[in-house]
Amino acid sequence: MGDTFPEPYQGVPLTTDAVVVKDDSGGLREYPDKLVAGSEELDRDEIRVTALGTGYPARRAQGCAGFMFEFGNGEVIIFDAGAGTNTAFNTLRVPYSKATTIFITHYHLDHIGDLPAYYDFGQSNGRLEPLNIFGPDGVDDDENMEVLVDSLKRFAGWHDHTKLGNLDPRGFEITPHRFTADKAQVVYDENGIKITSFPVPHGIYGAVGYRVEYAGSTVVYAGDCEPSTLTVDNAQNADLLIHEIFNPPETYVEEMGWTELQAKIVAWTKHTSPQAAAKVFEATRPGIAMGFHAIVAPGTPQPILDGVRSGYDGPFTLAQDYTVVNITPSQIVTRSVEVVPWDYVVTDNEYTEKMGGVQADPSVMTGLPQWLEDSVIPVEEIEEFKKQLAEQGIR
Repeated sequence: MGDTFPEPYQGVPLTTDAVVVKDDSGGLREYPDKLVAGSEELDRDEIRVTALGTGYPARRAQGCAGFMFEFGNGEVIIFDAGAGTNTAFNTLRVPYSKATTIFITHYHLDHIGDLPAYYDFGQSNGRLEPLNIFGPDGVDDDENMEVLVDSLKRFAGWHDHTKLGNLDPRGFEITPHRFTADKAQVVYDENGIKITSFPVPHGIYGAVGYRVEYAGSTVVYAGDCEPSTLTVDNAQNADLLIHEIFNPPETYVEEMGWTELQAKIVAWTKHTSPQAAAKVFEATRPGIAMGFHAIVAPGTPQPILDGVRSGYDGPFTLAQDYTVVNITPSQIVTRSVEVVPWDYVVTDNEYTEKMGGVQADPSVMTGLPQWLEDSVIPVEEIEEFKKQLAEQGIR
């Protein structure tokens, strides 16, 4: 186990232990040094967790909060949808037909900012069933998932109007799932995946973490929070505990121009310092502890590791975007993704066929007013196609 991190963005994970052995009696699977998106099938009893966004605020190197969980039964669940996370998702060769379930830990905008992007690109890239979004109730009656989904649909009103008829209407559906944030409770139990929400302190009531159990393995995503006995209680026996860690206050003062008061209020009383995270990790002793939500830049990882080491000596990873963790009954393996920034979004043609194909109806398209249509510069091939549409009564 090393206690010195390399500089970030070198193509290697910031981890003290790339492999944590749980049980080697059945043999250990060999993984390539990097995950090439779309190239590795999961074993039936395996979970793969990929960091889509790990920072604050969103920068080219880091999106805001978001993680994708892939399960050996073929299910995909996204936890948080901060700005920039959808861009990462779009490079991982996972079809939108699988991205139908999103869990939100709380309603800070850096955790929900890309919900419109998941909604939009799912419509046009193969999602033919409702987008299911789960989230907790907040302090007031108008702070809940039903209100958020209604607001999202209003926000997308003109967008949806222009798409109507071009795309399958099934992709326009969103189903909200709301629950209280006052107790630990099972909020999802399907296809062998059980998800328990639990309350966490984050400046105001209405934030939760999630405990995810599948095939004998457990991942806990605590979301944004101060260190809490509630997290400790719900993170026992976790293979992977993803817990936020903010940089030391001086980072925000020196690099971002915050006042010392502002930096300490945010980093110490709304979030979790490295020293405080160490207390949670020591009380839970996960297979591997992971910190996220810090600004990862040259010079920042080592102070975080040093702070964690003030009270915890177990395996630790500081998440960068595209850090990936594979969890099996025998081991926990931490790597990075081989990013191909120009890769294409993929669709699942087998899924489309199973759903009865795309059921678009161009006859209900709105079209342009004639004076605006008259301003379009004609191209012979396109004009001939428009003529064919008109003959079918399509504007």
